[in-house]
Amino acid sequence: MSRILLVVQDKGGVGKSIIARALAEAVPESPLIEVDAAQRLVELKDRVRFFPMRADRAAIERTGGRAARSEFDPVITAMTAATLPTIADIGANTSASLLALLTDLAPDLKEASVELGVLVLVTAEPGALAEAPRLLKLAEPFASVRFVVENRLRGEVDAKTLAKIADGATVTALAEQVMEEKAVEILQAGGLASIPQLDAAKLNDRHGLALGSRIRRDLTRFRAEAMAAVKPAAEWLVG
Repeated sequence: MSRILLVVQDKGGVGKSIIARALAEAVPESPLIEVDAAQRLVELKDRVRFFPMRADRAAIERTGGRAARSEFDPVITAMTAATLPTIADIGANTSASLLALLTDLAPDLKEASVELGVLVLVTAEPGALAEAPRLLKLAEPFASVRFVVENRLRGEVDAKTLAKIADGATVTALAEQVMEEKAVEILQAGGLASIPQLDAAKLNDRHGLALGSRIRRDLTRFRAEAMAAVKPAAEWLVG
């Protein structure tokens, strides 16, 4: 049975691609499926199969998700063809529509020996708090396991609220990050995969010892904390 972990998020959220990148680091043999309006996981190159979503949020909401359904056909085909544990990064505009479709397909996916897990990213932003329970509820009929990662970029979610949202799902957190501007530039250019390859001597030559050291520490800490946040999901993915 092939295991596929869907990384989903809807309105008001940020950081989903970082979680997908952390999973890719934690499970380096996993291929990735990316479903979005624009490709973001570019540094992972041939590991990623990108499926563009052309239906915009307004069309999806106006048609109750029907505008996106046919676009999901090749995504479902890729899932059923998976032979390795696979990470699927699903765009915010389409997460709810895809989860609803997977509920309808649950018996067929089981027959095709596809086991699905769902990771929902949530922030303290009101839109994210409103949508996260909906995504988790949509996943309930077909997901073998559900995970919640609280991204604290916009502050912590109240503990009682988070527990209610999670409704039994495994919860982890990614702390708010304060990084040097140059560290953010490196992260945006190369992703998490570039961090272990940083050359301390070159950083120090370019930025000076103090700033170079801070950049390296900021990025190393961020990578470690992101991978810790996805550890339970990564462990499930590899069985």
